[in-house]
Amino acid sequence: MPDAVTEQVGKALPGLIELRRDLHENPELGFYETRTAGIIAERLNAAGLNVKAEVGGTGVVGVLDTGRAGPTLMIRADIDALPVAELSGLPFASTNGAMHACGHDGHITMALGAAELLARRADELSGKLVFVFQPAEEFVEGAKAMIADNVMADHVPDRVIGLHLWNQYETGFVGVNEGTVFASADQFELLVTGKGGHGALPHTAIDPVAISAQVISALQMVVSREIAPNSMGVVTFGQVIGGTAPNVIADFVTIRGTIRAFTADIRGQIIAAVERIAKGVAASMRGSADFRLLNGAPPVVNDPEVASWVAGIARNANGVVNVGAHEEVPVGDDMAEFINRAPGCYFLLGAGDPERPPHHNARFVFDEECLPLGVEIFARAALDYLGS
Repeated sequence: MPDAVTEQVGKALPGLIELRRDLHENPELGFYETRTAGIIAERLNAAGLNVKAEVGGTGVVGVLDTGRAGPTLMIRADIDALPVAELSGLPFASTNGAMHACGHDGHITMALGAAELLARRADELSGKLVFVFQPAEEFVEGAKAMIADNVMADHVPDRVIGLHLWNQYETGFVGVNEGTVFASADQFELLVTGKGGHGALPHTAIDPVAISAQVISALQMVVSREIAPNSMGVVTFGQVIGGTAPNVIADFVTIRGTIRAFTADIRGQIIAAVERIAKGVAASMRGSADFRLLNGAPPVVNDPEVASWVAGIARNANGVVNVGAHEEVPVGDDMAEFINRAPGCYFLLGAGDPERPPHHNARFVFDEECLPLGVEIFARAALDYLGS
């Protein structure tokens, strides 16, 4: 039901929409979010929070310390864009070759809106609120960078929460799982090495292209024959790079791909199998294969108690139509790094409908009607958890 919190969000909403559109028009890639970070720091400072910039590269931390004994709640938002040339047709579309094609401009806006609202109600709180604006989520490096820069040691959270707007659910839906939310996401590289030579004399060479074809075929069996049918796993090859001319046998081929799983055990099992099979197949054909993980994040798995609490908070937010569990999604997110270190919850916020272009699409557009819902849920969570 509408109340003072709803009223405050409503008053702030025109400015928040203006902020979101500015961020959308000026996206920045991971670890290069200097303009974005500057805007975040400026607004947090203006609201009266203690601000630390350049955390983990381009991350920003804003702390609302009430000076009264109480718990610490951390609220995290990711801030980077994707290397996508925008085709949305929006009047505030990006023209710089990057794009907020995953809604991070909305995440920033909702977290900042909550920070500004709560700063005006600090006398109602006891404890500490820590707002973490994280860079480089899209290649799952920013969370680890901020943690290495002591963001969780300097402000040890009792709970950590965050949200991801989701176009495949209608506005008004809040998805909260008491377990797995997103899959692990690991990018890997295989360097398949043979022996170069003349294309007309293959017997004098060791062909890494032929070896790579066999490696890729063999690795299709990992999920279907080594992972239980009721467990999710994905091995996808996105790049195969090798050769210089049609009549030249190359010395090596580079294969890059991604591995996804909903549990840490299956994640480890797939990674080990990919390395074992690739090396074995290459060796059987007189070549070699070197396996390397490029980057990765564990599965996002909510703490059941925190998730149940967030679901209860969401049900009291104005404009929320339905709160419930959602399907586990095989995308990745390094929010997992925070949740693995403190009890936490990452929830989905409906932002459109299933007919809209999906995330990471050049025509991605989300419904701005979701923005006040996210601000309210964050603000109500803080008022409840830190309420005097």
